[in-house]
Amino acid sequence: MPTKAPDSCPSCQSKTTSMFTSEIALHFQGISNIDKPIVFMFPKVAICLKCGLAQFRVPERELRVLVTHTPVEGAIVLLSSLQDAA
Repeated sequence: MPTKAPDSCPSCQSKTTSMFTSEIALHFQGISNIDKPIVFMFPKVAICLKCGLAQFRVPERELRVLVTHTPVEGAIVLLSSLQDAA
């Protein structure tokens, strides 16, 4: 994601977009995925201040965790306590 907000929102074409820092925890949906890692990331987020559309890019190593469902060196993940009990 660029360090500057887009010139206009791709959803509503508003010119009122701004960049923000963020803390995001992504987890797999549903109880059947409770044993999958929770992936933490801190991307810059472009937000349209008119319609609320938010855009960010998932960093490559965190994307690998989401694809493989396993921790990757350098990525911040939280593993379920259910994995520890197995």
